[in-house]
Amino acid sequence: MDSLPAELLNLILLWDIRMCRCEKNSILPLRLVCKAFDEILKPYVFKTIQLEFSRFLRQRRGAIEAKDWDEEGKIAKELQGHGSGLDVVWGHEAIWKLTMDREGLKRVGGCCEALYLDLMVVRDEEEITRLTNVFQGLIPKVPELVPLLASLRKYCMNESTFDETDFKELVENVLDATPNMRRLKLNLPFQVVGQQSRTATLLLATTMAALTKRPEEAKGLDTLVLDHVSDTTIIDICNNPMDLGNAIQAFSGLKHLVLSMKRQEARDARQVVFTKHLWFLIRKAIDLESLCLIGWNVKRDIATRTHLHGVSANVWNMRSLPFHVDESRTSSRLRFLELKRVDIDPRSLLNLVAESARSLKELYLNEVYLKVGDHNASSGTSLWLGHGDLRKTDDVVWVAQDLRKIEGLELDVLRATGLGYDEFDPETNPMHPNYDLVDYSGRNRPFDQRFVEAVLYFEDVIADDTPKPKVCSGSSGQDLPQIATVIPELTNLTSVLPPEYPEESPGPIFGELPQSEQLPLALPPLLQSEPATPAPVHQVQFNQTNAGGLYVESSQPEQHTLPPLNHLRKEKEYDAETFQRSHNTTSHFKRCIDGYFFNHNEQALKELQNIITVADRGMTLLSEEIDRARHGTGILPPLPL
Repeated sequence: MDSLPAELLNLILLWDIRMCRCEKNSILPLRLVCKAFDEILKPYVFKTIQLEFSRFLRQRRGAIEAKDWDEEGKIAKELQGHGSGLDVVWGHEAIWKLTMDREGLKRVGGCCEALYLDLMVVRDEEEITRLTNVFQGLIPKVPELVPLLASLRKYCMNESTFDETDFKELVENVLDATPNMRRLKLNLPFQVVGQQSRTATLLLATTMAALTKRPEEAKGLDTLVLDHVSDTTIIDICNNPMDLGNAIQAFSGLKHLVLSMKRQEARDARQVVFTKHLWFLIRKAIDLESLCLIGWNVKRDIATRTHLHGVSANVWNMRSLPFHVDESRTSSRLRFLELKRVDIDPRSLLNLVAESARSLKELYLNEVYLKVGDHNASSGTSLWLGHGDLRKTDDVVWVAQDLRKIEGLELDVLRATGLGYDEFDPETNPMHPNYDLVDYSGRNRPFDQRFVEAVLYFEDVIADDTPKPKVCSGSSGQDLPQIATVIPELTNLTSVLPPEYPEESPGPIFGELPQSEQLPLALPPLLQSEPATPAPVHQVQFNQTNAGGLYVESSQPEQHTLPPLNHLRKEKEYDAETFQRSHNTTSHFKRCIDGYFFNHNEQALKELQNIITVADRGMTLLSEEIDRARHGTGILPPLPL
């Protein structure tokens, strides 16, 4: 071990980290090998501090088995070490007081650059009450529902779990000990039942307040990832002057923002208020470079590329990504924009692009559906491409054509996946059911490819059946630049990562990590543009560069170079999902906040699965009782609304 050059040892351990990016726990034992291993691995292992539901609890309970008692009738030492301190034993249950290891946090706090708060399993009292009311009529017939519903209350914020004060105190302590923290990922509670979650609003507002109390010498927050933010939460925070001030301060220094949203406010007035508040907060990030907005839609069948909600007009309008035009906004620094799984009005889409046209270089549209309703049935329908044999009227939008007309817009990259149409009433739409989905050129090109080519070519390709030799802004065809030419510092390690993976395991700051089963995953081979010639050991440099919010190692160029152009053509170069596997400048922080390990919380996943199991069991019992009442002699009592 002593004979190995330090650079070679660094590279070996770095490859261990890459191979274990889905299993962070497997890296921890290597720190115990020797001091050199510990010093090399510590900056990577503690790059992110993860806090999930169990880290905020005042105490933890656990069953005591016969093996936990020694011959003298005392609790075994192993059992005492499972918590921060064994408080009391009641019969066959032990209770531990949970406290944070402040000294341990201070020792590694300087390595931390990202904080991950996973609060998905936290439930709202109103949600549990609604479930109880729904199943109330079944309780006399199915008594087992009582303990099932009672078990869900342990996930609520109350006097027996943790409250706002406990949450705020712990988050503030972590922020005080991590002056280099500049990235934050917050998973808010994902509500299963009901429309409004005041708990989510409370947690987001408290987190924003804790950020404003960081020490003055601490680095500013430049990356923020918010999951499951509802329109109700945004409205409530912006209506409270104190919460609004904290949110403005948190947003003001952002360079990268990822928002995963949930819509539930159907009233027109509330929709208008939400639109103004949402874009008010986003525009407070005056130096914002990348923006990713993720919607509420489930994955749709792109074979049809049309979707019909079948709801009232105000609900149909609510299920749309809104945009508020600000005439006073004169400049924008936004360079990378991604819209994913959203429905959007065509004029809102154009206005969103136009606002940042002079700075925007990359645009990704992933399962974006245009809203088409009866308001434009008389003069035609707004379309992605349009029709070569029809004349476009002034009151409709043909997105590809109108994007080319936006002044100052020069895209280096445009990629699209699963574009489609969200219909309100197909019977009133004269273009239904074909829209512009048929390729009349006879080349049978995919719809997404036709859209990308229509935007990037100077000339219109809607009805032309001859390929164009020239492209606009070097974004397609032979002039497509390599990633290293366009934005070399922003390529990342996603080429060797799977497209989707669960959140990361809890961090080691607050005690021993659970030895949970890791999900098996075979990593794909590395993408290489050409065979790499290994450099001599004495010439290898292990200089880490902070590039565009991700960490890439200059000693491994094959990790952050774009495959050759012919490879991309085979892999659908127009496709956003395919392209982002090797070049992702917008949404990579959602899966990997520190650039090394996935945001995977095994304990949180188990708790969330337990919640889903309880709700599913209740619905199964409800269905069985309904069937018995319908086909048998039993009479089903009325269920409360």
